[in-house]
Amino acid sequence: MPQVNLLGHQSWAGKTGNLLKVYPQFDETPLVKMPEKYVWPNTDGLYCKSYCPLNPDVHSIVFDLIDEICDVFETDAFHAGMDEVFYIGEAQCPRCSGRDKAELFAGEVRTIHDHLAMKGRKLWIWGDRLIDGKTTGIGEWEASYNNTFRAVDMIPKDVIICDWHYDRPDQTPVYFAMKGLSVITCPWRNPGYAVLQVRDMFRFRNSSTPEMKDRYLGMVQTIWSGAGQFLDNYYGRKPENSENSQVSCFKALFGEIQKTYFNPNR
Repeated sequence: MPQVNLLGHQSWAGKTGNLLKVYPQFDETPLVKMPEKYVWPNTDGLYCKSYCPLNPDVHSIVFDLIDEICDVFETDAFHAGMDEVFYIGEAQCPRCSGRDKAELFAGEVRTIHDHLAMKGRKLWIWGDRLIDGKTTGIGEWEASYNNTFRAVDMIPKDVIICDWHYDRPDQTPVYFAMKGLSVITCPWRNPGYAVLQVRDMFRFRNSSTPEMKDRYLGMVQTIWSGAGQFLDNYYGRKPENSENSQVSCFKALFGEIQKTYFNPNR
């Protein structure tokens, strides 16, 4: 199942991504210039660039990318990313300025969702922009500080939410399920948290109403390196020495699934 970063993550550190490099007119913040040496925090609030969701030409390009990669992978699902969107509804954008950021975010989700649905495909996205980072205390990375969180009530209910939490095993799958959305919990490099998240997933299913039970779809282990590096680490060709690593988390995650799934008393 393929993934292409849409809306946000159109740049990284000091480099602009290919979409904005080839089509700079799609940039939500054209006045924010990419630095020679990237640091965070910075005066521009630059983490990653976003494209303007209201640019009239952006979706003809984005849809071609989506269709081509979905056709190549012969898939009925597509992951659009849409995480860590810090630039949205910016004052310098002639189309987005003054608009509700939650409505802008939800509108982009619906636009991508509807395009995929015409070809019988499902949309998956990361869930962080749909969580109120201030009220929950989860923060601006794993949740939203720029008011996009209200979009959770504006998006189609068949969008699959990948709920990633790396610093704590937060209980937000319940929140998404109560909103009528199907949810997947996504750990990364902390094996202890992954074990707790697996147990939570089984507990959520066992203690939920029949209406909510099937919305807890399971777990996805996230890997933020190349596949080659991960496999080298996993098979010991280049061992990782840290207890908190992608490989140790992966092994703990699936070990706990096996213990819990095959033990009827748990």
